[in-house]
Amino acid sequence: MLSSEKVLHHIWKYKLFSFQDLSTINNESIKIISSGLHNHDAGPDFHNAKIEIDETLWVGNVEIHIKSSDWLKHQHQKDKAYDNVILHVVWEHDEEIIRSDGTIISCLELKTIVDPKLLDNYHQLKENNYWIPCETQLQNIDNFTKNQCLDRMLMERLAQKSILIKDLYEQQKGNWEETFYITLAKSFGFKVNALPFEILAKNLPQRILAKHKDQPKQIEALIFGMSGLLNISFKDDYPKQLKIEFDFLKAKYNLNPIKTEAWKFSKTRPDNFPTVRLAQFAALVLNSQHLFSQIISIQKLKDFKKLFEKLPINSYWETHYLFDKEVSNRSAILGMTSINGLLLNAIIPLLFYYGRQSGNKLYVDLVIQMLEEIKPEENQITKGFKERGFKLESAFDSQALIHLKKYFCDHKNCLNCGIGMKILKST
Repeated sequence: MLSSEKVLHHIWKYKLFSFQDLSTINNESIKIISSGLHNHDAGPDFHNAKIEIDETLWVGNVEIHIKSSDWLKHQHQKDKAYDNVILHVVWEHDEEIIRSDGTIISCLELKTIVDPKLLDNYHQLKENNYWIPCETQLQNIDNFTKNQCLDRMLMERLAQKSILIKDLYEQQKGNWEETFYITLAKSFGFKVNALPFEILAKNLPQRILAKHKDQPKQIEALIFGMSGLLNISFKDDYPKQLKIEFDFLKAKYNLNPIKTEAWKFSKTRPDNFPTVRLAQFAALVLNSQHLFSQIISIQKLKDFKKLFEKLPINSYWETHYLFDKEVSNRSAILGMTSINGLLLNAIIPLLFYYGRQSGNKLYVDLVIQMLEEIKPEENQITKGFKERGFKLESAFDSQALIHLKKYFCDHKNCLNCGIGMKILKST
């Protein structure tokens, strides 16, 4: 027995049933011109369907249930919104349903016109515990279907990220420079410290930093001071000087540092310690003027990368990961993996949203081009897909697969996945 209305919605939406001699349970002929628009809110399941019943064209709504008696269980007979339902689509008909005016609602029963193999395929996807539900069937999926699925996943991921940019842009009252500054700062947190970086940037607006552009130590003092990491006593001269500078600037601008506890050091590699990332971010601020204006004028990936290469990071960080704890010489500059991360998490989403918001398709095209040129990410998700036969040629592929895994495979959302649909329809 079928137990999910979602499957029925899918079967109806994509017309996955036999059309031969299609008729209602009362032997009325049916011709489906349009299955309607899927309604995800309250009310009938599909709006504005066009269906010819016994050669009469009906335009209205379609309601879907496992059993026709579910109409009564759901109390639709008491809701006037359901009076304009033109067709009741059910898996199994067990009771005749009438409108409030006494007229019978035509009913289409699906269980005799749906290929049993479709349901077998659905249960195989839903009831296994594989890393991805379809992994035993992937070898039967053609490359065109896979690529089409990845194209959609990538666009969904970009759209999802651009929502965050949109919210921030609105918070900043249409200020693109401030929006990009905060987005970039958040990306320097590389997920684990993204939130404290974002809070720091919001509490330290660019207009304050701009007043000290020609004074590197004051820029560093402002950024480290606002992080809360200068709220202790130090042995080394460098952090002592930063602390003195920040105490003056804090009083001058009435600044409120964030709490030290916000930063995560544990389970983080030293190269990713917040102190190191803050030093790199300070160097970027020092090295750049009007960052947003710069990025919207750049047209090549190599020029985007130059923004982050060879930043003037204070030499103190060549022998330190933390204040007062010296280590052997190390490179404090941003590595290419980190630069790619900043491109993927800050520049590309912002350019995508800017292109959409401004109506300039060139920026959307540039984003796709950049994704195709950046090397694919290496993580547990991309490794898992490689082991299952996927070829990752660029960040286009890795970003799409990350989205596929997180929002479809992990939730067994196969009904809305191009690969899942292909498997469902296979016989």
